[in-house]
Amino acid sequence: MKKTMEIVISMILVIFLTGCGPVLTKEKINNLEDGYVCEYRYGKNARYSTELVDIDFEFDKQMFIDLYNEKAQYNPVYLRRHIEECDLKLASQGEEIDKMLNTEISIRAAYTDTYKEVTVYKYNDDLYFYVLSMGGRTEKDKEGYYFMKISDDLQQYWKQLTSQIYK
Repeated sequence: MKKTMEIVISMILVIFLTGCGPVLTKEKINNLEDGYVCEYRYGKNARYSTELVDIDFEFDKQMFIDLYNEKAQYNPVYLRRHIEECDLKLASQGEEIDKMLNTEISIRAAYTDTYKEVTVYKYNDDLYFYVLSMGGRTEKDKEGYYFMKISDDLQQYWKQLTSQIYK
């Protein structure tokens, strides 16, 4: 029995150490069911905030689905090994990352008991998704926060919303 446990544990370790672990991308969505309410939160750690931002903005269901699905395509496990594919890297500490983290906006389609959410950040007048954070224990040059730029066709629409929130 002890030998069997050792083999099972060894196999699990091999799977995780070779990068064959669970996929961390979100599941894409095709539509939003009726009954959702649009919610916006703003500021550092906006996704955890209980304060909602009230703006006059026409929520486009398909644009939200497109934004959600674009974010869902980024797999942090894959990007960790292909860090050069990220659009923006900021140092883990300092004024620049603090400024960007303070621009976080949580966009939610909320239902009674669940929600679909996307968070976006502003940097140099463009919107980004946060995709991963790298420590610097083994590779100091990779330490930092990594972001992917939101596609141009979505930038235009969502900048209208974010500009109202940032005012």
